[in-house]
Amino acid sequence: MDLAIRESSSDSDDFQVLENDEPEEVTIPFENTFDLALPTTHSYLGNNLKELRGRTLLDDGIYKNLPLLIKNSIILFPGQTLPINSESIEITNVLQTCIRRDHIFGVICSNNGKTVRVGTTAEVYEYYDGDLIGRSFRLKAKGRQRFKIICIIMKGYDIVSANVKILPEVTLKHPFLDYRLTSLDYLRIRPITQKEWKQQDFVEKIDSTITPWPSWVYKQYDPLRLSLKIQHHLQFLEKRGCNIPKDPIELSFWVAQNVLIDDDERIDLLNYDCAIARLQREIKFLIEDRSFVCIHCDNFMTHQSNMFPMSKDGLQSTYCNGYGVIFETITVYHAEGLRLNMDTYSTDYSWFPGYAWTTASCNICFSHVGWKYTAVKNNLKPKVFWGLTRRALKKRTNNKVDDTSDTDANPIGN
Repeated sequence: MDLAIRESSSDSDDFQVLENDEPEEVTIPFENTFDLALPTTHSYLGNNLKELRGRTLLDDGIYKNLPLLIKNSIILFPGQTLPINSESIEITNVLQTCIRRDHIFGVICSNNGKTVRVGTTAEVYEYYDGDLIGRSFRLKAKGRQRFKIICIIMKGYDIVSANVKILPEVTLKHPFLDYRLTSLDYLRIRPITQKEWKQQDFVEKIDSTITPWPSWVYKQYDPLRLSLKIQHHLQFLEKRGCNIPKDPIELSFWVAQNVLIDDDERIDLLNYDCAIARLQREIKFLIEDRSFVCIHCDNFMTHQSNMFPMSKDGLQSTYCNGYGVIFETITVYHAEGLRLNMDTYSTDYSWFPGYAWTTASCNICFSHVGWKYTAVKNNLKPKVFWGLTRRALKKRTNNKVDDTSDTDANPIGN
């Protein structure tokens, strides 16, 4: 991505201010010829990364010492990819030691200056293995398991480790498992069609007659029903090539990563030890169409309905630039109230191969909010889209504005 974020208040020819009625961005393309698998490879990190084989799975409930990476407003969820580009010798040494051992380190969020006590382990699966003199250390890691910090250990200004407890994922049994009538077991199937769902509704209604509550109460705690309800809201993403998990646990983490909500709500979701609780809360986020404004000056930027996937990972993905700054970036068809620095037009370090990026700032307060992407190949669609950083936006609902992130990010260790 951009090797430098340049902002200016001048009105020179290098800048273009986008008015709210500009027609170019309003038309939503129905065809996407871009390969959504390309951004997931993080090819901008280079093609000389070494792949690590195998996977390390820590036992639930065990205590372990982990090196920690503390990131402002970066909340890692299981299943999420974390790219890192660091020039810090200290951090590089820690990560190299981690790779030689079990490939695992911990990632926690620093929210409003306070270190969150729950984080996620990250397992390195690719890294740069070469001469580090004058070169940055690059790696790709995948979020694996949640943990709770027991004690933080400082080993230097930038080097932190902690004794942690690996948190188990609680899986609840079916609400009617202890009450259902065995005489109806031959009717119980994993429903797919509408007719099969009606059959299961009938069976569960009979089961509930011997319980204290009606069947609709128990349905709220059925992870399969909750998952299908969320998948119904996300059907348009699947049609556009997005990989949406079917497993309730994986789906609950995927939605937490991709829905644009504030840090406090995301931290709450990470604290939940059961997918049912996460899914119940996430359904509320999907139903509401929110609008988002600049975090500094409340200048309107975009609606939630303008979001679309430019990666198989989903609507929002995590990338890093040439300086090692990590951005959680949401892709949208239409954005407004922005000021483009045309002098930054470039394909270098592009997170979306085949597209050139141009730095975009708020046209009122001039703070950096993201990038405009323009196709450099005629066969690529959409021709234009926007990548907005999550930490530059805050939501506005019913004329009330709430922060979605910290106002600035200065990741420790980069």
